[in-house]
Amino acid sequence: MSKDHSEIRALLEGKLKELEERAQRLENRLSQPGEADSEENAILRENDEVLEGLNDLTVHDIHQIRLALDRIEHGTYGLCTECGRAIAKARLNALPFTSTCVECAR
Repeated sequence: MSKDHSEIRALLEGKLKELEERAQRLENRLSQPGEADSEENAILRENDEVLEGLNDLTVHDIHQIRLALDRIEHGTYGLCTECGRAIAKARLNALPFTSTCVECAR
């Protein structure tokens, strides 16, 4: 594994830990019972919809990071999973857990 992949692995592992902690906080919040006041419940339900959306995004990102870590482990990190060509370094810097090149992402 190259030094660049070691740095990316550390970055991804740090982000993974952060997202797992966020997912746990969101799950804890979403599992709390509602209020007795129906007006308060309506507000909480609206907030819960937003939190559920954030949770879905967080779970998706966790999955993508785990896949990227798996690609690092198997020596395929930086290769497009669609066409097999190298993903541009600039794209990997911007989206370190991307699995496709710009052309295939379109």
